[in-house]
Amino acid sequence: MELVRTYMIETTNALFTLVVTEDRHGGPYKATYVGTRQKVELPWVDNPGLGQKDLDGEAADVDFDVLIATCHRQIAERGGEILGIQDISVIDERPRRDWGSGH
Repeated sequence: MELVRTYMIETTNALFTLVVTEDRHGGPYKATYVGTRQKVELPWVDNPGLGQKDLDGEAADVDFDVLIATCHRQIAERGGEILGIQDISVIDERPRRDWGSGH
């Protein structure tokens, strides 16, 4: 699998990392996302896990744009209104340094 894109998505109630990969050039595409709920101080709630929904998910499609739209919809259902999306994909074509060589 080849990495295609990585996004950081902020919603009203959570922060998500969305990773999209493709099986071969041109799709099909697979997306997985992991969400972290923002900490909310509620002194009257005894159980901090009370009412939490599962924030993680995945989807697949042959069309990249359809897949992204599906993920945005699922993320909004889990974390609230989408406030911002940042493409944090890193394309680093520099030679890799062998950190274990001691040089």
